[in-house]
Amino acid sequence: MLVRAPRVERIATTVAVIATVWFAFVAAWGIFQILGGGHSGAGSAGHAGFSWPIVKWKILYPSSDWYGTAPPDKSTYYCHHPLGTFWYSAIFLSVLGHHDYVVRLPTVLLSIGILPLLYGIGKQHWGTAVGAVSACAYAVVPIAIAFANFDNLETMGIFGSLLFFWGHSRHQATHRPRHLLASVLGAAACCSADWCGYATVAPLLGWGLVRAFVLPKRWTPPYDEQTYARWWALSVTVVVGSLALWIALFYKADRIGDWLASGDVRGGDGTPLKVVLEARKNWIDFSFTPLAIAVGKGAVPILLVRLLVLRRDEELYALSALFGAVVEYVVFKRGADVHIFWPHQFAEYYALAMAQLAATTCAVARLVARAFTTPARSNAVGAWSALVLGLAPSVAMTPDAMRALLVWRRTGGRYDDKGAPIRSDVDLLFVVENVIVPHEPPHATIDVSSSTGWGWEHLWGFGGTARAAPDPETLQPVPSTHPFWVGRASSMSSADQVRVATKAHVQSYGDIWVVDQRTGPGPLDAWPLVEREPNPFEWLVLGGWEPVRAIGRTPDPLRTWEWRVHLGQPSTTPPYAGSDPAESLDDLRIRQNAATYAGAIDRAALLRNQIEAALDRSIATDFERGLRLMGVRVTSGVDPVMEVWWAASGPMPADEAFYVRSSIEARARLSVMPADTTDREMNPVLSIPTKLWHDGFIYRIVVVLNHRIGRERYWGAWAGGGAPRRLDGRPETTLATIR
Repeated sequence: MLVRAPRVERIATTVAVIATVWFAFVAAWGIFQILGGGHSGAGSAGHAGFSWPIVKWKILYPSSDWYGTAPPDKSTYYCHHPLGTFWYSAIFLSVLGHHDYVVRLPTVLLSIGILPLLYGIGKQHWGTAVGAVSACAYAVVPIAIAFANFDNLETMGIFGSLLFFWGHSRHQATHRPRHLLASVLGAAACCSADWCGYATVAPLLGWGLVRAFVLPKRWTPPYDEQTYARWWALSVTVVVGSLALWIALFYKADRIGDWLASGDVRGGDGTPLKVVLEARKNWIDFSFTPLAIAVGKGAVPILLVRLLVLRRDEELYALSALFGAVVEYVVFKRGADVHIFWPHQFAEYYALAMAQLAATTCAVARLVARAFTTPARSNAVGAWSALVLGLAPSVAMTPDAMRALLVWRRTGGRYDDKGAPIRSDVDLLFVVENVIVPHEPPHATIDVSSSTGWGWEHLWGFGGTARAAPDPETLQPVPSTHPFWVGRASSMSSADQVRVATKAHVQSYGDIWVVDQRTGPGPLDAWPLVEREPNPFEWLVLGGWEPVRAIGRTPDPLRTWEWRVHLGQPSTTPPYAGSDPAESLDDLRIRQNAATYAGAIDRAALLRNQIEAALDRSIATDFERGLRLMGVRVTSGVDPVMEVWWAASGPMPADEAFYVRSSIEARARLSVMPADTTDREMNPVLSIPTKLWHDGFIYRIVVVLNHRIGRERYWGAWAGGGAPRRLDGRPETTLATIR
């Protein structure tokens, strides 16, 4: 029942506006940032890349042949899902072009529209307070926040189903054609996004069939039979027609077999559901919070009772969303095992369920208050109860929602990735987009080392095809079809580095190596890859999880010398007698190494003391073969890192790896999120392999923290049979603890 209480309505409207502005910020934040690794980066890039042939060749099908010089063959057509999301992306790409922000923009716009639809549905049936509760509920669900800018299937499906529900609600109230059109378009969008869209709209359409053609009219609330039948017939026509369209298009492309096989690949494997859910517990808890999960589970019997008692269409909205989400998550089990975003649609169910729980709270409070006061005041009591109690879970979840936003963004929507190493690759993509792409001839191919881990995000950032090449070539003809080679130093062995640097002229940009294969061999040049904190505008448009990068105009003499001396190339020792007070600690490290190399022992000792004064030396310890852990330094800012500093006594016998892992020891303050039980393997960056180390030199290993919610302990150890051990025999070293 619709409850009116003007004062509560004004407050509820304000709350809904705040929630909508917050979620719009969440969706649009960092829209101009490079598409890095992970689901929301590489996944979005892949979706846009598959859509690009639609734009380029004016075809109907997405294709894995993104940048071919001829129309793609049918065998490359991607026909695992309905094609609606690809067509939607293609519209933006055709108008705005091949840019990173264009990939995110379609989903950002849909995400911004989700909260007004939730608010409108709640307000239409139960009042403004209930609408505000529903909008706020969605705005703080971590998985909804995480993938509000993810160019994929889920957001379009959620938006489409909500438009379907909202249009139906308004059409039954107003009988206006525009609301009928909105509902039908919503059904089309939902069923054009993914197969679970059909499962989402089916319960309401099935109920509509029973209500209009089976049940006696007195069994349900009054409605206009002609209006209702028109809505039902048009909706069913669109749903059935869209399914027929996809099957016809798949058949025309000879991809029916591939479509059916994709269902088998993503389907279940017979594992009991209880075991499956337990294995995903950390993912599920972080995606929703145990509070939202408990509320969502507890709401189911209440929603069923409301449907049986009231028998209104709106009582089925949340259950319809739940049915579609369950089908997606349980039937396609293997997909959910790999993709943490798979249960995104449960966020829609939770928001719609919160509306009905708030409406129930309102009704109960009004009934109780009516025994003690006037009907007008009892309405106010009911509205206040719905708003205050309905917002309570959202208020409790807000601290975790805000902290989770950074975790999701920094990890590219991977969270803990089941303990696997996580790397954003934005540094590599920045070099590709700013160093290589401006000098690439049209339709060129890039040669990539396996050390880059080249994937969808790299293909999109480069905007062309790639060719696997362990080593660069030299003196290619001009023009060349593949003039550039790229690799990542920290993922190359010492032998690989020496071989590549010997046969080609390497341009180093931090950890990234680039070779212009049209030139001949020559000593390595290291260009400064300068990183700084973003200003407020940059923080807004580029996001607050990556530093702002720039490339220096001339090679860096310090880093050029360091690379050359380790690779056995001719070099000129840089000055080490004095240093600029504004120099970084890493600059002092290289000057210390230069002083050591030149035999200036006193100067080297002075520089070493300066370095040690800037480190946390509480963890300093000695290892075998004269290796010493000097200390650590944890930096703040948009992308906090931990630097592990080492004093070497010479080269190690092999390229040893220093592994860093992290464990959550306690939950955060004011958090409803439990401590994650997964130990993560971090991704330490050591560009110069240990087999090339020099006696008396200092080295640092950089670890991007990607801090999770809670008190997190980071610990490390050298791995391998010949790796150095601590002299005190301890197997590992606690490096830092971050709250």
